[in-house]
Amino acid sequence: MEKSIIASNITKKYKLFNGTKERLFDLITPKSYGKDFFALTNVSFEAEKGDVIGFIGINGSGKSTLSNIVAGIVPETNGSVETNGQVSLIAVASGLKGELTGRDNIELKCLMLGFNKSEIQELEPAIIEFSELGDFIDQPVKSYSSGMKSRLGFAISVNINPDILIIDEALSVGDKAFAEKSLNKMNEFKQQGKTMIFVSHSIGQMKKFCEKILWLEFGMVKEYGAVDEVMPKYEAFLQRWQKMSKKERDAYRKSSLENDKEALNKLMNDDNDKPIEASENCVIQPISRIGHIKGGQSFIYSYGEDKLEKESSEDYKDSVYYIKKEAIYNGELFYLISNRPSAIHGVIGWMKASEMSSHPYVEIDSDTKTFYIKGSGTGFSRAWGGKKNHVFTELESFENSEFEVNKTQMIGKNLWYYGKLDGKKTWIHDSDLKELER
Repeated sequence: MEKSIIASNITKKYKLFNGTKERLFDLITPKSYGKDFFALTNVSFEAEKGDVIGFIGINGSGKSTLSNIVAGIVPETNGSVETNGQVSLIAVASGLKGELTGRDNIELKCLMLGFNKSEIQELEPAIIEFSELGDFIDQPVKSYSSGMKSRLGFAISVNINPDILIIDEALSVGDKAFAEKSLNKMNEFKQQGKTMIFVSHSIGQMKKFCEKILWLEFGMVKEYGAVDEVMPKYEAFLQRWQKMSKKERDAYRKSSLENDKEALNKLMNDDNDKPIEASENCVIQPISRIGHIKGGQSFIYSYGEDKLEKESSEDYKDSVYYIKKEAIYNGELFYLISNRPSAIHGVIGWMKASEMSSHPYVEIDSDTKTFYIKGSGTGFSRAWGGKKNHVFTELESFENSEFEVNKTQMIGKNLWYYGKLDGKKTWIHDSDLKELER
């Protein structure tokens, strides 16, 4: 398939200043003022011609920043974006001048896109009709509601027939009828094989319209893949995020990304006089996997404030751990392991990925179901558990007992069910259960 977008290691850095004075000093003096803020860090993805990709993530994850960079509106700090064809961004008030009328904005935007006067005159009636603005087309855009601005921006973008269309929350304002009309137009583009990027907080729209999902978390790629693979993980994350207090959310953010880069550099760098630049040699991103430590000699690296801690992994074998982050450090892959499903609490340390066996895990559902126990297998304190995770070393004595399940996980290609057995919280593999006869 022909590539329409190739985004490679996109980083976008802004500077945050405490007032105008600090901003001015940063411009006119050699000393650097302000605090670096990374809106995006080493974001990479590729789109084939005809792909429909949804950008998802909580507020502040970098979705709009990435959209603007792909559209060529905002420059990247590092990395590169290659696009094959004309790109059009639809966002509320994107590229519209408030002092000009809607009709003037049509002409201005089309001129900027390379259309001549006669071509614009041909396009204009269709744009105005699609926008449904009526007499308001000759009023200043600054008097428009957000929904009217979105209509005008959408009408211009879809009628210039772009090769790559980026829709950034443009359907989140205005009436439902226009949103449906817009989705129908986007479906026409989809059938024509155009590449589209869709940014929205509407999970329903994403599931209905997109084929692939790029999940951003704190400016980094957490997952990129098919809708049915990524969206269940994101929905499970949203449920947890919405239940977190502000303090817990702050702690989750603080544990991530930039702090880890600095700490991992301290951890892995033996020469304190010549520190390694994290941004060039260390790339960290959150992941969701579960794994155990292989046999043979291996080490776990952890860090305090002042010292490197390196210990044998021997005492941690025969158990299964959550893998919450991965780091490519000087070309080698490391995993951050935890004994709890968190990258904040229960963290043990970093290990070389080559010294672990691991599988992705997905929260399938939290529906209540009831099974019979076959009498074979083992009960674990966590799915795909090792010897140290045993709750019941054998299930023979529970043969034909009922097991009420309230959580289902997929580990690799295996289903695991969670419930209480004899009063103990237990995970049991699908092969050791049978359904109730109806």
